[in-house]
Parts: sequence; C-alpha cells; structure tokens
Amino acid sequence: MQGLTERDMQAVVNSYNLKPYYYPTLFPPTETPFLTWKMLEGQAGLKIAADLVARGATIPKKTREAISRIQGDIPKIAVSREKLEDELTEYDIMLAMASNNPDLKAIVDFWAEDVKFCWDGVAARAEWIALKQISLGKVTFTNANNAGVVTEYNVDYQIPTTQKLGVTASWATVASAKPFTKDFPAALSKGKTIGANYRFAFMNTATLAKLVQTDEAIKMCASYLTNLASIAQTPSLEDVNAMLRRRVALNGLQIVEIDQDVTIELADGTRTTVNPFEDDVVLFSESKVLGKTHWKRPIDMNVQTVATKAMNGHTMVQKYSNISPIKEVTEGIANLFPAWNLAGRSVLMQTSATSWNK
Repeated sequence: MQGLTERDMQAVVNSYNLKPYYYPTLFPPTETPFLTWKMLEGQAGLKIAADLVARGATIPKKTREAISRIQGDIPKIAVSREKLEDELTEYDIMLAMASNNPDLKAIVDFWAEDVKFCWDGVAARAEWIALKQISLGKVTFTNANNAGVVTEYNVDYQIPTTQKLGVTASWATVASAKPFTKDFPAALSKGKTIGANYRFAFMNTATLAKLVQTDEAIKMCASYLTNLASIAQTPSLEDVNAMLRRRVALNGLQIVEIDQDVTIELADGTRTTVNPFEDDVVLFSESKVLGKTHWKRPIDMNVQTVATKAMNGHTMVQKYSNISPIKEVTEGIANLFPAWNLAGRSVLMQTSATSWNK
C-alpha cells in the first residue's frame, strides 16, 4: 500500500505480544537451527535406597533407568488474508481524504488489520497444539481441525495407560462426586509411584465449573458459619485453592484454570470456536513449565523478494501484491512446535467417567 514502508510494518509487528496466550509460559520459546525437535525422557525423581552389605562383599548394582528419545518435525504454520480491489480502492480514498490531516491512525489501522489477523492466527494455532496435546497426551491433525490433513505432524507422547485415570463418580453428578477426598488423592498417589510430586492440576473453565458445583467442593470450601447455617455457596477458584493449601494430604496442590478460546476455520469456510484444552480432563504436573516451543526462522526472511516483511519472535508477517486480479496479500508464517517434555511423568484424569476413554 502506498505511503507505508517496511519500517512502519516492523513498528506495528513489534507492538504485538503473546500475553493473551498460555503456550509461551507453558512452553517457553527456544530457537533451533533445525526443522526437528528432540527431547530425552527419563524417569527421574525416584529415590532408590542403598543396600546394607557385609564389608569385603560385592556391592549390588542397581538398574539404570532407560532414556527414551521423543522427537518430531517442526511444522510450518501459516495463515493468509487478502485485500481485493474494492478494499484497496477504499484505502486509496481514505489516503486522499487524510492528505492534509496529520492524524493518519485510521489509515494505519486499516492497513495493519490483516497484519494483526495473521499474527494472531499463528499464535492461536500454537496455542491449540499446546493445549490439545497436554489434555489428551497426543495431538492429531485431521480435516475436522485443520484446513488440510498433515498426519506427518501427529504426535503421541505414549503416556502409560496406568497414568490415565478415571474418577470415583462423574463430577457432573454433584452429590456423589469426590474430587478432593478420592480423585485428587488417587492422582497424587499414582504420581508417587513414578517419583513425581504433583503441584498443579490444569483444567479448563468448563471442567472447573463442574468441580465447584459438587457438594464436596461447596462443603469443604465453606466457612464454619456457612456450614452451620446450611447455606450452600458455590466457591471461586481462589476459595478452592485456599482450601487445597490447608489440606496436608493434598501436598499444596493448586488448580490452574485454562480459559481460552480458539476459532478453527476449515477449507469450506465453516468456523468452530473451542477451548483447546479438552473438557472433563485434569492434567497433574510437577511444574507450570511443561516443555519448550521449538522454532526456526522462516526461510522467507533470508530470501530477497518484493514482499514487505517484519518479524517478532518466532512469527514473520509479510505483505505483497498481485497484478491481475489486483490484490494485496498478507501472510503470517512460523516454523514452530510446542514439545511436551517428560509427559511420561504426568497423570491425566477424565472427570466424566470411572476410566479413561478419550
């Protein structure tokens, strides 16, 4: 577009950040020179006791834990948007009307609208991948969640079935659900068997809403006077976490709410908005940092073209035009994948069934 330079575009892109997204905190970005990601996974944390042996006797040797390698390819994540002839004509009219006006904000906003759309598009897909895999133990790309099937990027972290649990009673059955006295202790106990000391329980907003409506949550989070007066009051997340901190048996476990919406647009134009973190699932983890977002600089930044380009972090945005039919194209491009480190040390719990069936 006339009158706007690469320097202007870089300034616009630099103003964007990833604060609305969970994945940069859960999977801090790390640059790599390769288009693959690799992690070593071992069983750490188990305290193997030494033996009592007679002096002069051979000391028994213990088994060294096997280390497995989890790896995959870093996919190209891309999104495109176009301004066609009518929209470009509208921009030209705006430019003419503002020729004597020092305030060109409306023009810049119109020009940058597609830039922001493409920036958010890349971040939203990274968010979808990160949250989907940590709530299912895998991520699978199909024509129902991606405009085109790219099965070579499917990842299954092979979490043992013994670490995928159900609950005593569905949390939707408020009277019989036992999230704090049965279900959470079962997950913590399972973690102990693999040397994991869970501090955080991740769940989405819909699952949290079911949790706080259970009779057990209402009773255990209520004050003495509230219980005495038999006044039922649904607790907040802060109330639940305060209660959990007081329960020695739960080892200071804290709930982390995942409140996020991502819209997927398919090839036929249909759109579906979902929370990528699966409903009725709780992830038990030792840390809030679950892995790394491995990313590589797009090759587009190294090739001389007529496109106007800007890059911030792992995402590049570029603009170029076509002559016939005339249109301006904006693209957001990133090579990245949020890889879940030590997924095998986590426990997944399905809160809608007595055994895992997702």
